[in-house]
Amino acid sequence: MTRGTACGAVMLAVVCALHGASAQQKVQLGHATSATVSLRLVAAVGELKVVGWDRDSVDLSGVVPAGSRVEMHAGSPFEKATGMKMYMEPPTEATGREGRLILRVPRAARVWLKTGSADMDVAGVTGGLDLNVVGGSITVHGNPKELRAESMDGAVIVDGAPEWMRAKTATGDISLKGGQDVAASTISGAIRVTGGEVDHAKFESTTGAISLTSTVARGASIEIESHSGAIDIELPFKSSTDLDIATITGTIDNQWSRGRPVAGHEGRGMTFTSSGGMTGGRIVVRTFKGTVTLKPR
Repeated sequence: MTRGTACGAVMLAVVCALHGASAQQKVQLGHATSATVSLRLVAAVGELKVVGWDRDSVDLSGVVPAGSRVEMHAGSPFEKATGMKMYMEPPTEATGREGRLILRVPRAARVWLKTGSADMDVAGVTGGLDLNVVGGSITVHGNPKELRAESMDGAVIVDGAPEWMRAKTATGDISLKGGQDVAASTISGAIRVTGGEVDHAKFESTTGAISLTSTVARGASIEIESHSGAIDIELPFKSSTDLDIATITGTIDNQWSRGRPVAGHEGRGMTFTSSGGMTGGRIVVRTFKGTVTLKPR
């Protein structure tokens, strides 16, 4: 093999191993990178795990159906890559769910992942994450600087507090633990915001329920909107948060304070306002026919 061939842009390091009637292909790909490498991976697998580690290199390992196409485009093997593209395609769509991959990246890397029905699990990445899946779930551990997570039917679970986060589903539930700049939207899934502290946020649903029990940061600005989904908010008894709640035909159930909701415009729906002072945050709630419940924490 010539040196020119060895320095090709495409590195392919796949070892095949047959296991009885079910043929699988072992994957072991790697390349030296910068600490802030940007990489893309498109993979039709059943399970995809991403781990941030303290090395300036990327490593992709696991097993996929025999006959799968696995490629890594990273430039010269003798230079640290600043950008990478990886690709995994099974021989048939049906066999893709048999694949399991682990991707190890530098902690500060920027990672873009796309798959069809894999369950994604990401931990230890402090850079940026852009995660896209159709039928699987997304779970993120830790505090990435930026996070965009989108799943059509699966759940999105974030147990940290990214500085900037956008989460979106169609039918899957979204579970968050606060953040500085957060937005979450769903059609029929539930949005649950528990633990941590929320600063600036917007939560939207069509028929799914929304619940907020996280601490509201000082000076926070939070918007909650739904068409018919129930909205539950828990606040401390002596909260300094300002509330501005309005429904078109829905009801407001205030169990948090002595204040009473009043009839809305032209007698339709209900409104409720409460002023907590100059130091608190502000929560604005709008719903067409959902029920809004305020509860003491």
